[in-house]
Amino acid sequence: MVSILASLRIVFLMFIVLVGAQACFAQAPGSAASSTSSMSPIMVVRAGSSDALYVLWQDETCTLLRCVQLERSMNGGQTFTSVAVPLDTSKLRKYVSPVSQMYFANPRDGYAVVLAGDDPFRPPSVLMRTTNGGRSWSKVEFSPNSTIAGFAASSHYFYAVTTQCPSRTTVCRHDRLNRSVAGTSAWVALPAAKDLAVYWDSGFSMTAFGNDVWLTTQNQLKSPYSPFVATSVNRGESFSSQAQPDLTSVNQCQISSVSAQGLWGLCDQGMMQGDIVYSSDGGALWNEQRCCQLGHFAFGVFDPVSKGTAYFVNEMHPRSLYEVSSESSPPRLVGFTPTGELTSLDFTNGVQGVALSQGTGGSSLDVLWRTDDGGAQWHRVLL
Repeated sequence: MVSILASLRIVFLMFIVLVGAQACFAQAPGSAASSTSSMSPIMVVRAGSSDALYVLWQDETCTLLRCVQLERSMNGGQTFTSVAVPLDTSKLRKYVSPVSQMYFANPRDGYAVVLAGDDPFRPPSVLMRTTNGGRSWSKVEFSPNSTIAGFAASSHYFYAVTTQCPSRTTVCRHDRLNRSVAGTSAWVALPAAKDLAVYWDSGFSMTAFGNDVWLTTQNQLKSPYSPFVATSVNRGESFSSQAQPDLTSVNQCQISSVSAQGLWGLCDQGMMQGDIVYSSDGGALWNEQRCCQLGHFAFGVFDPVSKGTAYFVNEMHPRSLYEVSSESSPPRLVGFTPTGELTSLDFTNGVQGVALSQGTGGSSLDVLWRTDDGGAQWHRVLL
């Protein structure tokens, strides 16, 4: 999962179109880590609950049309092959990161949110779709002048919260929730959670599992600034909403579902320590630690892998990798991560996974690492 602050870096990364393709390989355990390549990994996406991973690379020294590569692993990051980069070349602009997000329902079906325009803070969004595991992408016609404000995927459905932005000088309006069936290109508008309509401008975090969808937001308008969770058990056709005091954040908690009943929430507290909360009943009730590592979570990375398994690094304990099964279970130290601050951590199962770490120094390249023993040992992945 991407850390609390890491997503802010992606919008400003400068890269453009893929022309050539190279194979990426996982370095053998124990071999020397050396590479003269200027390609840097900037985004890791897990394909649903599968062992498939997608890694987006960019050449930070390149401003030409050959600066991006997308790699796919079908075995939890042990080996990689090149696939196509999702780009809408008709909307491409220099120095604007074209791919801001990627989401996969399964190893085959996925969407990429491609930004089009010169304003990195509020450009219109273009959706690119793949049904063959990234080997090819096609543009999906969405509502005109719309920006993707939230996105989620379950094994069979995609969901998007969109807002209409006619121009950069006008107020964005007409927020709505949309749904698409995996394997198809059609999108339908869904009725919004009416009792949360007043909070749309505050933004939503969204997650989905099976037929269930959750939206969460923080009231930014007036005291007591309550957080809310809207839950749908019928693919977004209707929602029930409830205030959830344990989901208090400076904006809204980022929620992730690992089952129909198990949800985790990462609650950013700005420059203060954050909180990680957990629900075992589909979001009706949430548990929060008032102490310890989950209750005092300092800008680390948290990766909810499956029901009963999550990995995290709390920056109050640098490089210490812990495994935890729920909010009330004690964290278990399982290993130590590579040198450098982690920006993302993605396990596909209990033993295999990858991590991104920031390079040392302002111009150093980020590094991709893999593990096949639950985090006890890490090996660098080179392009």
